[in-house]
Amino acid sequence: MNKIFEFFQNSVEEAEEWLHQITRQFKGDDPIIILPYRGYANEKRLFFKGRVLEDESFWESRTKGELSNLMASFKRFDTDEIPFAKVSIQVGERTFDVQADHEGYFTLDTHWDPPELQPINHWLKADLQLTEVENSNTDRPVFKTTGEIFLPAPSASYGVITDVDDTVLQTHVTSRLRFKMLYATFMQNAEERLPMEGVVELFQAFAKGEKGIGNNPIFYVSNSPWNLYDLLEKFMEFHELPKGPIFLRDYGIRPAGEFSQHKLATISRILDTYPDLPFIMLGDTASKDADFYIQLAEQYPGRIKAIYIRLTKNNKNARRVAELIETKSNTNAVLVHSSQEIRTHAESIGLL
Repeated sequence: MNKIFEFFQNSVEEAEEWLHQITRQFKGDDPIIILPYRGYANEKRLFFKGRVLEDESFWESRTKGELSNLMASFKRFDTDEIPFAKVSIQVGERTFDVQADHEGYFTLDTHWDPPELQPINHWLKADLQLTEVENSNTDRPVFKTTGEIFLPAPSASYGVITDVDDTVLQTHVTSRLRFKMLYATFMQNAEERLPMEGVVELFQAFAKGEKGIGNNPIFYVSNSPWNLYDLLEKFMEFHELPKGPIFLRDYGIRPAGEFSQHKLATISRILDTYPDLPFIMLGDTASKDADFYIQLAEQYPGRIKAIYIRLTKNNKNARRVAELIETKSNTNAVLVHSSQEIRTHAESIGLL
């Protein structure tokens, strides 16, 4: 989805001002909430992230259909973050204290001894509570919520790391004048958005593995902004995609920095967390997924079983990617047109 926001970059300031004029009429002393993002862990390390915001729910249940979806889309970027809030995170008997940054994001990245809890379907529960908010209205209630931390099963034979846009979720980025892309992005909700053809069945098969009982973890890594987390989470749940941690980017409505650093850092952290687990990676030719994955395959020799790059449009970048894959044949990277091609290749090398 980062392609969409790059496309709108020139008109962002006007859109923001229009949105603020509307929402300013309804803003009050909104309650503070914590939005936890799914974390992951092994027997030695825990990674967990979230954000502290004001809860602006004025438009919920007040409008229906396309207008409601449009307002929800704008609301995701009109966030009132709570800077430097302190949050307590409890997992079993273990408690961790973190502080949000100036944009309300907090990150827990620490060594740990897992609690003596049995994960439910490979997920541990985390209890979160606000402990301190700068310049807060004392009448505001103390907010509590729960998050989830993924703990892979010992029976996992491999993991999956996948891009989202044009790999899992249809964005219609190649549509004429991008009208279809814009309509889907701003006028459709999570239930109305569509997955790429065959990807749900493919990912369900990957999660089960060759013997059908693998419990293989799937990590979703995208350059889309964290503001879209709830949309993607609901989309994946509605379409019955395997549940897994979702990693997005601190992007806001104005992109900053190199996208590659986010993906490379995120995937490297996952690979380092599970050093005994091989992975497969999926992406598309609409971005530089092939570049990132091949670079990681060379940095982590023997760890990447296969790289699948879906051809979204036969353009200059797609031809460049095809040439790159051809010159890096030792990485087992494959350019594909469909989910069935991925499945056929995966079966041929014993992944399914």
